[in-house]
Amino acid sequence: MSVLQNMLWYLDVRTVLLCVAVLLVLRWFLGRPKNLPPGPWGFPLIGSVPAIVREIRRGVEPHDLFMRYAAKYGPVFRLKVFNKTVVVLNDYTSVKEAFQHPQLNDRPKMYLAELFKTEGVLMASGQPWIELRRFCLTVLRSFGVGKTSFEEKVGTEAEELMKEMSAFNGKPFDPKALLGNAVSNVICSVVFGKRYEYSDKEFQKLLFLLGQNVKLLGAGGALNFFPALRYLPFVSTDKLMSNLDKLRTFLKSIVDNHHAAFDPDNLNDFTDVYLKELNNNGHLPEKGLGGTIANLFSAGSETTATTLQWALLYMAVYPEIQQRVQAEIDAVVGRNRLPRMADKPELNFTRAVIWEVQRLSLIVPLGVAHAAAADTQFRGFLIPKGTLLFPNLWAVARDPKVWSDPDQFKPERFLNDKGEAVQAEELIPFSIGRRSCIGEHLAKMELFIFFSFFMHQFTFNKPDNSSPLSLKGRGGITYSPKEFDIRAMKRE
Repeated sequence: MSVLQNMLWYLDVRTVLLCVAVLLVLRWFLGRPKNLPPGPWGFPLIGSVPAIVREIRRGVEPHDLFMRYAAKYGPVFRLKVFNKTVVVLNDYTSVKEAFQHPQLNDRPKMYLAELFKTEGVLMASGQPWIELRRFCLTVLRSFGVGKTSFEEKVGTEAEELMKEMSAFNGKPFDPKALLGNAVSNVICSVVFGKRYEYSDKEFQKLLFLLGQNVKLLGAGGALNFFPALRYLPFVSTDKLMSNLDKLRTFLKSIVDNHHAAFDPDNLNDFTDVYLKELNNNGHLPEKGLGGTIANLFSAGSETTATTLQWALLYMAVYPEIQQRVQAEIDAVVGRNRLPRMADKPELNFTRAVIWEVQRLSLIVPLGVAHAAAADTQFRGFLIPKGTLLFPNLWAVARDPKVWSDPDQFKPERFLNDKGEAVQAEELIPFSIGRRSCIGEHLAKMELFIFFSFFMHQFTFNKPDNSSPLSLKGRGGITYSPKEFDIRAMKRE
């Protein structure tokens, strides 16, 4: 009798599990809103995760996979990642239209915000984000960021960096750490009120951990937006959390020191101004300080430094382009002084080269995800509340309808018939709309000053007897070059 009871119990359990599975599948198919954008089929509960993971493990970058989907389903397509609906925008007009829509400007909940226990300007939504962004832009402008008056600070750091490069006396070196330190010093001077020596091992280690986190979070910051990915067997978050603890400790010491030395009549940097606003019972969230300075420090360090890495790499791979840049700078600036922002309008080819490097290297291929604040009609489709929207900026920068020979390095595409530099509106490395990069003006100034200084003072080339330089990068939140050494030969 007991055997029969066990068999009946087993059959009952199996029947219940089967019914639950059937109900989940029915809910998956019948519970989906109508009129969503088209997209690939996905499994119940996990959606397109297996297909995406399979392609990534084959070496296909997500931005390339999404271009393939766009060719099949159109520039606006949908897929499911676990329980989240994701819409990917793959051309300039769809990105521009979506990111200018007031209901499509929220941020999804982020794993980093949970780990940091704070929301900075990059992570906030709604009114807190509006106030934080307005405050950040106002304070950065008050310290001269993006203005001509800030040129001297950037130029001084560029000169310090060139001293470090000169010390190699033409011997090969990896430029990544030096560029990271230099660019970080520019934003640190504004946010923290100090710079760090290139010999500072602790700061070098911190920048290394920051770069590691960019890789660990995955393409488009996937782990940040889909924390369930951390349960996959080949994803480990231990290193990420350890690195974040070190970054949080560093930033906390900065804030604690500012608290201890705070003088409301002597505000030296962004952190001081934020503390004064808190003391005056302003509308800014107190928990937003740590997150905001982390956002400004991280974003202000990684992206510009990586773009400059690509610039040096492209110059070494295309020496004839490098020579044309140097000839133009010599003709406009001369050899007796360094370039200035005032020279920029006449340095047409130099600017075209910078834009072409930005287009081809597209540092943040999938931008930073937006979220729908409410059910929204977009191009005849329903975008349900909470949907994540990713701009495939990589696809925008390689759209053959916009760019002829999109995979070729052709700076001339940005020159008109008179040889004047004309930036195409479709070049949006800083994204577009109300949530475009806060540091765009600073980054543009840094890129011009650092790059023009480099070209004025050095010729960069591949070390003798070394492997060919590769223009294929490595994915993560940012798309960075594979490690490479380069020689900086001093020009007379």
